[in-house]
Amino acid sequence: MRKHVPNRKKPLVSIIIPTYNRSHLINETLESVLAQTYKNWECIVVDDGSIDDTEEVVKNYIEKDSRFKFYNRPSNRPKGANTCRNYGFELSKGAYIQWLDSDDLISEKKLEAQVSLLEESVNCCVAICKWDYFTSVSCLEDLKEEKRSVYSSFFKIEDFLEQLSRSGGFLPPHVYLIPRKVVSDAGNWLEYLKINQDGEFFSRIFIRINGVLFSENAKGYYRLAGDSNVSNLSDPVKLTQAVESWKLIEANLTLRFGSATNLVSISKKYLGRRIAAIDKSFYDENKSFFEKQKSNLMLKGLLNKLIRKIKP
Repeated sequence: MRKHVPNRKKPLVSIIIPTYNRSHLINETLESVLAQTYKNWECIVVDDGSIDDTEEVVKNYIEKDSRFKFYNRPSNRPKGANTCRNYGFELSKGAYIQWLDSDDLISEKKLEAQVSLLEESVNCCVAICKWDYFTSVSCLEDLKEEKRSVYSSFFKIEDFLEQLSRSGGFLPPHVYLIPRKVVSDAGNWLEYLKINQDGEFFSRIFIRINGVLFSENAKGYYRLAGDSNVSNLSDPVKLTQAVESWKLIEANLTLRFGSATNLVSISKKYLGRRIAAIDKSFYDENKSFFEKQKSNLMLKGLLNKLIRKIKP
């Protein structure tokens, strides 16, 4: 095993990867980590009870490089990727946090470019970068770069959220690099949420930062997988949780900015159309949420009720 001597002059980045039955894909993810030009990182893989060879694959990387670490989700904690993310964060030591799913990739200069931006900033910011969908590593060079209005630096979070709403309302979690203190202040990923958990989590990040720094020289790759779809709204639990996640997001952002952002308004309308097409009766039961803005007082009460689920 090659032991890595940390560079004390450069901040440590903790790369946290939840995984479950990804033995056929996780090696590509770990190769993208190993290829980083920024060397002062630790990579914490937390397994959610895989029954394939995921552990063996990861331990092969540990034998190559001591910066890789493998842990199993504690048996007394709820199953799920969010639990694994929270546990990985508890084990981490980095000044910056890089969330990464076990089938996604980051470009080789991703950490270097974003750490440089954040270290030069005096504001409380997060870093973002370009991203794209992919289906196979062999196709990365053939991807046509899509221009998004969110590809810029912002020093008012309201401006960032406005452009995010015009760019599909979504940036994958691994596009961000986040200071540790911001993650600590935001609180845990909600372990019961099975859908839109990243949207809910990042809404708590957004209300705690002063700006967003864009790196032109970094990129995240988001795999389109055919074997599962966590965003599928076909079952009642996910329908309910999708609405609940947006109630939390709306409460967070409205209390910070004084009114609902376009990101929330557009997303609620889009979600409402999806749900109406799937389950009209469920939509009718929640029609007031999709069509009306709540008062700040109502949102504060909702947030106080739901915030208990965030705390460990």
